[in-house]
Amino acid sequence: MSARSLQRLREMYPGRYALRAEEVALVLRGKNTRRVVERQREKMADGRHPGARKIDGTWQLPLDDLAEILEPASVATPVLPAGHSAAAPSRTGRRRSEIGPRLGFIHDALFWSQVFRALGFVDEARELDEQAQAMRDEGNQVRALERARERRARLTDLANAGGRVIPDAPPKDGGL
Repeated sequence: MSARSLQRLREMYPGRYALRAEEVALVLRGKNTRRVVERQREKMADGRHPGARKIDGTWQLPLDDLAEILEPASVATPVLPAGHSAAAPSRTGRRRSEIGPRLGFIHDALFWSQVFRALGFVDEARELDEQAQAMRDEGNQVRALERARERRARLTDLANAGGRVIPDAPPKDGGL
């Protein structure tokens, strides 16, 4: 943000912390016609003007954030994608796999880590790689636990049936 822009805004609007949509339209577009003001309200409502708040039914934008819009900072820091915590409900009524979102996150994280590395954001790329590896390790642990439970159940069934249990021999049906 430019300190010069912020100072100029404070001189134009002394004693003010934030501006209404009409004033923002005048500062950004040089006019405050109904259409221009409505577009500014839409931008404030959908988050394209960060920091905008609706106070007592009126959209307001702080002077600091308006100065940032006028003269943005030269270096933008990338935002890391968040991992999905649960599968979204399906509209077709089918139950979605719990592994699908994890695999999607792993693929997305690996892609974005390559992009970040290419842009020179090595630390962020490393963090994404670590998150992807942690998600991968968690999936491997869950699958290993499921296999161990299945194997234990089969061995218990064999022991209860009175058959001889040979621990290292694979079952005849080809499973574990």
